[in-house]
Amino acid sequence: MQNLSLDQDWKFRKLPGLKISDIPERLPDGSWEQVSLPHTWFTEEDPWQGLAVYEKTVCRGADWERAFLSFDGADQQCRVFVNGQEAGVHRGGYSRFRLPIPEAAASDPEWRITVFLENSVNEDIAPSFGDFTVFGGLYRHVNLLICSRDHFDRCYYGTDGLIVRTVVNEAGYGILIAEPHTVCESENVQICYELLDDQGTPVLNARSAVNETSYLVLETPQRWDGPGRAHFYTLSAALLADGTETDHISLRTGFRRIEISGESGLHLNGQPHTIHGVARHQDRAGKYSAVSDADIREDFALIGEIGANAVRLSHYQHPQTAYDCCDEMGLLCWAEIPMLKMTESAALMDNAVQQLTELILQNIHHPSIFCWGIQNEIAMFRDAPYMHENCRHLHELVRHLDGTRFSTAANLYPLKARSQLNAITDMVGYNIYFGWYYGEMKDFGPYLDHFHALRPQLPLGISEYGVDANLALHSEEPKVKDYSEEYQALWHETVYPQIESRPWLWGSFVWNMFDFSSARRNEGGQKFINAKGLVSHDRTIRKDAFYYYKARWSADPFVHLCAARFRLRARDRIDVKCYTNQPSVQLRVNGMVFGTCTAENGTVLFRDVPLDMGPNQVTAAAGACTDSLEWMRVRDPEPGYTLPDQESGSAVRNWFLTEDDVRKEGFFSIQSTAQELLDNAQARAVLDRYIPALVHIMTEKNLIPLGLSLKSILSRDADPALDVKALNEELNRIPDTDE
Repeated sequence: MQNLSLDQDWKFRKLPGLKISDIPERLPDGSWEQVSLPHTWFTEEDPWQGLAVYEKTVCRGADWERAFLSFDGADQQCRVFVNGQEAGVHRGGYSRFRLPIPEAAASDPEWRITVFLENSVNEDIAPSFGDFTVFGGLYRHVNLLICSRDHFDRCYYGTDGLIVRTVVNEAGYGILIAEPHTVCESENVQICYELLDDQGTPVLNARSAVNETSYLVLETPQRWDGPGRAHFYTLSAALLADGTETDHISLRTGFRRIEISGESGLHLNGQPHTIHGVARHQDRAGKYSAVSDADIREDFALIGEIGANAVRLSHYQHPQTAYDCCDEMGLLCWAEIPMLKMTESAALMDNAVQQLTELILQNIHHPSIFCWGIQNEIAMFRDAPYMHENCRHLHELVRHLDGTRFSTAANLYPLKARSQLNAITDMVGYNIYFGWYYGEMKDFGPYLDHFHALRPQLPLGISEYGVDANLALHSEEPKVKDYSEEYQALWHETVYPQIESRPWLWGSFVWNMFDFSSARRNEGGQKFINAKGLVSHDRTIRKDAFYYYKARWSADPFVHLCAARFRLRARDRIDVKCYTNQPSVQLRVNGMVFGTCTAENGTVLFRDVPLDMGPNQVTAAAGACTDSLEWMRVRDPEPGYTLPDQESGSAVRNWFLTEDDVRKEGFFSIQSTAQELLDNAQARAVLDRYIPALVHIMTEKNLIPLGLSLKSILSRDADPALDVKALNEELNRIPDTDE
């Protein structure tokens, strides 16, 4: 099989006014742009949604028997033509798919390949909603696969025609299950398997018929066992027709055993293995989704530097290079589909099934993947019985395709512990943002304990937690919603100990490793960006919070002085913070030793450090590690360090009720979700009196996420005349018996 890259020399143009469902025989006149792949048409100046077309011509080789177009990703709805003949369609922007050259064009000397793509919001294709940008484009590689008449079926859900599953049984034997999918015209065809260890030494051989599932057994396999111990095996499969090889596949895989429970968390190969992970979106500044393989590996080098042992590849299928990096680095991987808004659309559910099937079958051989995510925060809109039914169907699909891994889901904080959405998947993550969108930082521990008491058997972890930080904003007294780098650092060092001290949690994923693009955002002094990353969108700056986790997770010695970008200081005495994984730190200011402090929670804090007017040279030393910076003491605070309209100090902006004013244990409040209030007759009657117009919108239109708290909904567009305090007091009189 030949694999020819088609990344170079495409023509491209947008087609305004046209839809992918109604492409005319002749395109309207227009100018073409020359592009190479990966390519997206998205820019922040022109975040265009609509139809576009790519085109290039390939000269057919005289000896080509079978040919297939292979797309690693096409965002998000695609129709492909060759010499005017339709080769096929694909709906979903993140998984690989293959299409055969149409029979009517197969013998032509040249193939004019025309690819139509549309990225408009489509309620029948996931995602139709989400806090990340749908970019559009041929933003991953495109290849031409040349095969013999007898070949592994590269069109079987975008796989290589060989599904590889591995199991470690109770006796410790490694069992490799090889499920071939072939297209053969010859009669005498066999598959010859050879399994090689990570030194390239053959350890097993087997032969089978073309449609026969084979089982290869190793008595004492080397285990894939996390960072530094990621051992692999490579399965080589040759397709033989009358003794002659006609096709060949090699897939790298590994053997490991993973167990999880609500009481003891996660175990890898029989040993406790609490996840301290980060989440990752694929885009980066300037390139958006059209990143290179080198960009992906740079991302994973940063993940390795911080010392994480797991990655949540959110919220969609990532390219193979990302899963390869997880395998190689020993990082456990949460892989998921982009189901973020689940409606009653049967077509949307069909698309979710398609994307989940592609995700699993294309990636099942990767030992790093330990769970398949079927939804993220779908209860933001409502918690409805049809969702439970659909999620059960997706869970059963996971079980059917891959009985060796867990199904999982990420639910948002307002969803009740006893919701059916917490009783479907094998494990559950919660996206929690106390001290940012609601509540206080200290609420994490009590909330987790309360949840665990209600569902002690549920394997629970934190699938998202984090806060935004604009690198231009700074504060001597950081507060919620000031978007300062200092608040982000303080938040993480306060929250993470509450998570790690609960051994029954399977672990947590920081949201997010990198700032990422979100076309719906405009906050914290930045447009089109979710700034919760530990690293900047262009990957050039590690925020201070990055070094907090490096101090907690990495064994590589270092010390980091915080607030280097907070250069202009108006106070004569300041607190100086360092992050380190060393026992203690010595601080020198302007050449003089200020003192030495012991590290705790990866942190060293020197209080009341004096600054001279003008420049101040500051150095921190921890063993052989040092870090230095310069602060400039000035007379007046730098106004550019705060937002002009900043109203920090409250988790909901422009709100005058405190958490204690709102909540009353055992009763409804504006902190209850809109759906909970609408579902209760007494609470609904109160809402009808106070906010009838909003009730109409919430019940008649699918526009407002009913899984959010009423407080959050009102804070976005409240009637100035609304007496919120009186509304809340009436809700506080209505018992809420559901947990």
